[in-house]
Amino acid sequence: MPVAFTPSARFCEWRGLNVTLNKNGGEMKKKAVFTRSIQMMIWMLVMISVIGFLLGQWLMRFYLDREQEAIRGNIHRFIELNDNKYRQLNQELLYIAANDSNVKAIAAMAENENPDYRELLNYNINLSQVKSRLQNVVSVYGSEYYVWLYESRSKTFIDCGVGDFAEKTEFRELIGQQTREAAIPLSQNGKWFIMDGKYICTSLRFANVYIGTKVETDAYLNSIMKMKMTPCYLAGILDEDGRVVCAKRYDRGLITNIENMDEDDMSYQLTIREQGEKSNFSIVFRLQQKWYENANILQMAVITVSLMILSVIILYSVYLRKKVLRPILNFYHEITSYTGLARISVTEDVAELDSVAGMLNNLLDEVHKLELDNYEQKTKRQEAELGFAQQQIRPHFFINCLNVIYGMAQLNQKENIQELCVDISDYMRILFAENKDQVLLLQELDMIDKYMSVMGKVQGQKLTYVLQKKCGLQGVVIPPLLIQTFVENSVKHGQQEEEIRICVSIDCDEQERMLTVEIQDSGAGFSDEVLRKLKCGEPLHKRVGYQIGISNVIQRLKLLYGENWELLFCNNSQGANVRIRIPDGGIPGSG
Repeated sequence: MPVAFTPSARFCEWRGLNVTLNKNGGEMKKKAVFTRSIQMMIWMLVMISVIGFLLGQWLMRFYLDREQEAIRGNIHRFIELNDNKYRQLNQELLYIAANDSNVKAIAAMAENENPDYRELLNYNINLSQVKSRLQNVVSVYGSEYYVWLYESRSKTFIDCGVGDFAEKTEFRELIGQQTREAAIPLSQNGKWFIMDGKYICTSLRFANVYIGTKVETDAYLNSIMKMKMTPCYLAGILDEDGRVVCAKRYDRGLITNIENMDEDDMSYQLTIREQGEKSNFSIVFRLQQKWYENANILQMAVITVSLMILSVIILYSVYLRKKVLRPILNFYHEITSYTGLARISVTEDVAELDSVAGMLNNLLDEVHKLELDNYEQKTKRQEAELGFAQQQIRPHFFINCLNVIYGMAQLNQKENIQELCVDISDYMRILFAENKDQVLLLQELDMIDKYMSVMGKVQGQKLTYVLQKKCGLQGVVIPPLLIQTFVENSVKHGQQEEEIRICVSIDCDEQERMLTVEIQDSGAGFSDEVLRKLKCGEPLHKRVGYQIGISNVIQRLKLLYGENWELLFCNNSQGANVRIRIPDGGIPGSG
């Protein structure tokens, strides 16, 4: 029969739409919540745009400051390293001029007007030793340095480092001339200076010995360009008067010489100038500004994007009102007026609402299928209960008990008969109790204890039953005869053994709320055929001896827990092993 479908009031709340019926069930009263929401969204967007504009300005300034700080830090570290190198180099040069014995020997040679060949030989040896000392200085501080020493009285000039013969000859003549004219520039306070616009030099004096070093400004600037601070920038060296003596451009890995540091004024807006403590020249950098670092461009971009978003919101609100709200209201009328006598249809040309209507119609069709499935589930449950009832019938067990009692009566063993009858009575009282979906785990374990006591006397075997519990069992419930079934199988299939040992281990996983029961016996274990069929889910034959018990357990677990259970069978070195894992607390949904 058709089933009427009446949506609740909560179903009518959709994206800001609130539709209610009046007391008489008449016309609907609609609140313009959606329109007010759109207006609020527009105002919020305007506020967000203003806040975003101001925040963008602050972020841009913050980013620029951080970038300048990082670049200044790199430049400062570079200059500090060079200052340390200049300080150490000055100290070593001054030490050579003041303390080196070979230098003193060369100075003493100037007092000898007619030296013999031995003195000349020693003089040449001293020259070689000093040159070797200067070569060590170049090796330690870098091949770009040119180191020289001049003794004014003997007019001895020793040098080592880069440069061709012509350049070195020219420099020697320059030093000699400046010394004679007392015009040679000396480093003030150990500071390095610019010479001839192309050298960075230091010059020291001790008595008649002049010593110094120089490095080309081009080589010095190349070492700076290796830092690659930004993709594009200009770098230059300024003398103490602020004139550019050397300048280069770095453009994404390409280094070129330039004549003027003032080119491209619009793109290179950030200027950084630093000077070291041991130099009277300075280094200047001009960094190229990225497009998003330009305040004017960023402001225009933020305003344009904000206006575009506002326009889209307004147009989209009109579209929602016409193409979404109106069809939804009509669809709502269709559902509220549905009587179950006809299928739901949608007149609006909206594919999504047509799909919803189709799903609702399919839902009504599924109701009848669910009724049939529910009937089938009840039938399967009845079959499982029938199997459970069949499992309770133990004719052979009771016949064996009567035979044992008869034999004891013939031997006049009254006390044994009384004890056996009490055990059988307790076992039958538990076994034939009222059928339930779940029983207390402690009650099941007590029934197993009674069963083992009875079977030990009936079969005349040594039956050992061990219970290992790793958690509290008070109040825990399980399906009835869940553990008993596998204990009985272990006893039944171990009749040929002199001694049977059965261990039941119980553990609870509080995090996943799962109960694990493991039954281990000392018998021969499952046969290969039984393990294969259990693994593949094939039915067991009655002659195998497992069908009623195990099949009944599997069917009841499926009905009670769906897919949330595990039943594993295996053999190990001790015998057969069965592991059961079910939800802790009993059957879901059972009272």
